[in-house]
Amino acid sequence: MNHADDRPRRTAAATAGDDPLRESRIDGTQVYAGALLDVRRDEILLPDGTRSVREYVVHPGAVLVVPERDDGMLVVERQFRYPLDRAFLEFPAGKVDAGESALTCARRELVEETGWSAVEWTHLGTIHPSIAYSTEAIELYLARCLRHVGAKLDAGEFLEVVAMNEAALLDAQDEGQLTDAKTVAALAYLARWRGAAARSCRVRIAGTVQGVGFRHWITRTAEAAQVTGWVRNRRSGDVEVHLEGAREACDAVIERCRRGPRGAAVELVEVMRDAASRDGTGFSMLPTQ
Repeated sequence: MNHADDRPRRTAAATAGDDPLRESRIDGTQVYAGALLDVRRDEILLPDGTRSVREYVVHPGAVLVVPERDDGMLVVERQFRYPLDRAFLEFPAGKVDAGESALTCARRELVEETGWSAVEWTHLGTIHPSIAYSTEAIELYLARCLRHVGAKLDAGEFLEVVAMNEAALLDAQDEGQLTDAKTVAALAYLARWRGAAARSCRVRIAGTVQGVGFRHWITRTAEAAQVTGWVRNRRSGDVEVHLEGAREACDAVIERCRRGPRGAAVELVEVMRDAASRDGTGFSMLPTQ
């Protein structure tokens, strides 16, 4: 059976134009389709013109969440993994369902597995854990401003939820108790985000945030923090903000966005890395988009 529409696709970070190392797909078949695994076998053309075969797993994508409580403790799970016959320390994670965005999946998985919900979501980065034989990409998020609402585990899902600080997790990694690759990667991304000297990020604030003076309030807040950027309303009903400046100053503005001005009811704050502005001076209000 041919699956031309399901061939591997380049990631957003792929180099534009012709890559001299690129391999081209000629044809392919689905070798196995199970409840989780979709295995393919493709005939490919190598850069020197010869033919070869690539076997790989098509994956819908996944998310991982680093939940940080207000006291700084990180929420971690112990979960038994059958192929290796042992329980592993992991951050909450899960597969993206059809038609679901990564952020929606992350919010769902956090509640289902740990019982915590979060207001502030920071996209830390993307990893490809098995590039030799899988299309899987995992989106990594930091979740803050947590509220416990009760877990909703799937049938047949058993795990323990524990709280550990970052130092204890790093000790567990050094001692060989924490070996889950996505969790190790998430700790590295978290350290990178926390240790950055400066920020250039896009912030989306959702909830009751229009018609309450949010744009004027965030402009005053950013200027007082000596942060540059812009703010605008979106036709979706959200408020969008671009922030540039010292890490501590930008983080303070983002934290204030959780509350907003009087009359606002903030339900979600989504933070994403963003390209630096060409101007980089002042703070402005842009037209609705």
